[in-house]
Amino acid sequence: MGFDSYHWREYSLPDPQLAEHRARLASGRGGPDDFLALLHGGDPVAVGVAFDQYKEEEALTRFGGSHPYGEHGDAVRDMARQVLAQPPHPAEEEDADDAGLNHASALLVLAHLATGDDSDRIADILRSRPSSAVMGAVGRAAACALMESSDLNDNLVDALSEVLLDEARGMRERLGAFSYVKGERVAGVLARAAHTADEKVQAEAVVILATHHLTTHGNVVEEVTASWSHQPSRLQARILRDLDARCHRSVGDRGA
Repeated sequence: MGFDSYHWREYSLPDPQLAEHRARLASGRGGPDDFLALLHGGDPVAVGVAFDQYKEEEALTRFGGSHPYGEHGDAVRDMARQVLAQPPHPAEEEDADDAGLNHASALLVLAHLATGDDSDRIADILRSRPSSAVMGAVGRAAACALMESSDLNDNLVDALSEVLLDEARGMRERLGAFSYVKGERVAGVLARAAHTADEKVQAEAVVILATHHLTTHGNVVEEVTASWSHQPSRLQARILRDLDARCHRSVGDRGA
């Protein structure tokens, strides 16, 4: 048995033809015709499975080889945009943990296919306080949209900033796409996050600033890490060692 889906394994397809296309893909015997049948099948589970199949094949390309559905990227992107305009499925009242799996699967493919034109719709998803399944995918889609934009979309950056600075959220949700983006506005938000009370978020913000924004925000990195130096936690001590090693390598490179 091969790969079926990230999100839809527990959801069946009532249409026997769509179920057969799904089974063929999961067995490894399927191909583009099966994929397209699901993508255009009109059933949220079928479309979600198609998105997850596309994402899985995209992930496998890092080992070499071509994407078997790569030529259908535009159709996949268009369908993902349509799905994000639809209500969450399953609805929250049906299953709070799995609410909006259709959005989660759509965002997974947009993590590779998003353009700047998707920024506002991704910002809307972020502000809707979606389920954990959706939040697990939205950061990567936001990163792709921002990196594909000639100018950072203010609306999306603001939406990400609201999540990042919300101390009621978990670390993974809060950091979102910022570790992938190097824009100056993003650095400003990270500088604020570096002063948060959450140790893990603070530490991750410092690492990203030190990696991508040291020239403009080195003073923030120095200020925050100086406050750690007396009794650092294990996490803080590890980051201090890494920063110190990086500094010594930089000095050695200049000396060479």
